[in-house]
Order: sequence, then C-alpha cells, then structure tokens
Amino acid sequence: GRSAAVRHFRGRAGWRAGGGMVKKALCVGCNYPSKKFGLSGAVNDAFLLADCLQRSCGFCPDDICVLHDVLPGQAKSSERLVDPSRRPTRANIVQRLQGLVRSARPGDVVFFSFSGYGLQVDDVESYQDDGLDEAILPTDFAEGVDGDYAVLVASDIHDVLMSAPQGCTVTVVMDCDHATSVIDVSGTLDGRLVRGLNSGSACGFAMHNAKMRPAEHNRDVWLQEQGLAVHARPRFQPTVQIANPRKAKVPTRTAMPRAVPRAFCYSAARHGQTAVELQVAGRVDGRDTVQQHGMLSWCFVHALEDLRSDCTHAALLDAIAARLAGLRERHLSSIDQEVLLTFSAAFVGPAQVQGAPPRRGLDRVFWQLRGWGLLQLVELAKPVVSRGGAAAAARILGGGGLHGDSSFASLSQTEDQQNHLATAGLQIWRAAWA
Repeated sequence: GRSAAVRHFRGRAGWRAGGGMVKKALCVGCNYPSKKFGLSGAVNDAFLLADCLQRSCGFCPDDICVLHDVLPGQAKSSERLVDPSRRPTRANIVQRLQGLVRSARPGDVVFFSFSGYGLQVDDVESYQDDGLDEAILPTDFAEGVDGDYAVLVASDIHDVLMSAPQGCTVTVVMDCDHATSVIDVSGTLDGRLVRGLNSGSACGFAMHNAKMRPAEHNRDVWLQEQGLAVHARPRFQPTVQIANPRKAKVPTRTAMPRAVPRAFCYSAARHGQTAVELQVAGRVDGRDTVQQHGMLSWCFVHALEDLRSDCTHAALLDAIAARLAGLRERHLSSIDQEVLLTFSAAFVGPAQVQGAPPRRGLDRVFWQLRGWGLLQLVELAKPVVSRGGAAAAARILGGGGLHGDSSFASLSQTEDQQNHLATAGLQIWRAAWA
C-alpha cells in the first residue's frame, strides 16, 4: 500500500533494495535579495513543495535538495546565512539538476521545481525573425559573461531532463512566466501546439521551432488596487538581448536517447499571461499566518492534498484550476494565468503488450502496465482495448511516444476515442509517486 511505500523509503536515503524505486527532488527558489525588483514568495514555494513531497509523496528528506537565496519567511538580510552550495546560482542549478538525472534509473521518480523569474531572450546572433528563447533567471544572473545576463535557457533544461532513462518518471513545476517549452511544445491535452510558438512555412509546409513570439503582459493584473493590497508581483522580467544565450551550454550525454522518460510539466502561465505571487493565508507550526507564494506552487500542493495524492495528472490539473479560481474570486479578480500541462513520454512500447492473447491475456497486459505506473490508463483504455484485444493494446499504447509529435493517439480511432486515450495517456499520480 501507499503507507508502506512511505515507510520503506523514509530513512533510507538513496537506498535501492533489489533495484527498487528511488525518489529524488530538486526544488529551486530565487527571491533575488540583492536586487531592488526581487520577489518574496519564491523561496517559500521551494520549501512548501519540498515539505509536500516528504509528507504526501514518500520522498526521503535526504533525497530532497532545496536551493534558496534567503531563509524562508525571513528578510533579505538572511542571504548571508545561506550555505553557498545551496544558493540557486546558475552553476549550482545545473550541477544539481544534472546529478539528479544522471543518478536516476528506470523506475525512479525525479521531481524538479523552479520558482522565480522567467523571461524571453533575444539571441542577437541568431537569424532575424527566428523567435525568442524562453529562459529562467538564476539568483546570480547579473554575473554573466561579457556583460550579458547569466540565464538558463528552457531548451537546456529540456536536454538535461529528457536525458533521464526510459522508464523514469519526471515531473516538473515551473512557477514562473515563459516556461511552456521545457518538456514538449506538442504534448498537450488538446493535441495542439502550445500558444505563442514562432512559426513559418517552407516549400508549402507549415513549420515551427521551440522559440516563441514576443509576449505582452497586462500590467493591470498586479498594479490595480486589489493587487497592491495582496502584494501581487509578476514573475517575469523584460526581454533581454544576449549574444548566444547558450554559449555556456549545458553539457548533456553525447547522444540524446531515442527512448525518453515519462515527463510532465506544469507551467504557471501560458504565452501572454502573467504568473503572479501574492499573500495567501495558511498554517505554519499550527499557527494561522499569511505568506507570499506563487499561485502555481500553492495551488499544486493544496490540490494534491485535496485529492490525497490519488489522481491522474489530468485530474490534478483540474483541481489546480479550481484552486486558482478560488484565489481569483477571493483575492485577485484580475488573475489571467492558466496553468498549462505538457508532457512527453512513450508510455508503453509494443514490447510490453504484444503476444498476449485477447481477453484473458488482457489481464496480463494490464498487470504489466500497472508496474509502469499506468493503472488508471488501463481502466480508461479498457473499453477500447477490449474490443480489439492485445493487438489493439499494442497499437493504441505503443504509438512511439509524444516528443515532438502531436499525433499521440491512434489515427484509426474516432476523434472522441483519440481525446479519451490522450487523457488516459497521462500516467497516474499515485502509481508514479507511491
């Protein structure tokens, strides 16, 4: 059971009994205390998420790393009390993220979160009209090379995360603006490309890359009277020009694997929307208090608790949206952010389902899928699969993955069935985290 899994992993940091699953997390919070335009809630987010992973998801405390530039809930002056190895500098973020992924084995769970500023970057050395890179700002962004900002480009984060081994589950929470291309711009619930992609045509064919069109933000979201009352702050910085923002390119494996991990990313806002942080009520050590938090982090944790960590990613997304709607109604009616879920995964390959006879063999297929953490996928797909037996299971569930391809359901199915299977394809939270 789930409680047994929690007991099994607590107190055994990095211990892998008989090749069992290990869960590791990196939670990053950047308040930028040395800057006039710093945030107040990003570090709170990182510790809130880390606490949730330990309490609700069976992560061992020793397997959770929190990078932060102030102490949670403390003044900017507490920056000097933070261990330098725990500060969210670009070098520390890259090193910890690479270590997290490189230590993962098939069946492991990897969690990464970032709370801070996102921005768009204009690469002045790229082709004209090539589009803008999405990026995040580490706490030491002002210490870049040749006078440029030190940024971490979304495509670099993607390369590191997607080098995790096949069978590994990766979950990402990006509580900042301009972070919709971290996993897969085509892996969406409705099958459409993420909003704001730079596109064009060549030889009569429509084309796109992972770069974005310029985004505009509505300042009324956080600057009107209601926003000022709850200390609302946006989580973006203006577009900057950098000569080759990937000049400090993050090294990855010599060859990116064709088989990708099961990866899911929750982005705080879509293109042109504004991710915000504001003051929300909560309880700390049994006392009622008010703390600054990013909306995605706060809603993510409380939605997961509402569902008792037993839900699909699609259901969790709905619960997050409900929580966000409550905050919009009670605190800030101008909130325009909508949480975006993207994913990229070869959920199950044909090798896992082929060869089992129809009907009776389906039970064996479903049991194998359960081992992959896809129990609710099985329940949702049963009505379709049972009509075609194991061959249908192989055809529907072994479609070759989602990375870079929006056609993630069998084209032989009706549109309703495709939508149903796309939703079913979101690997369940409980099996992945318990």
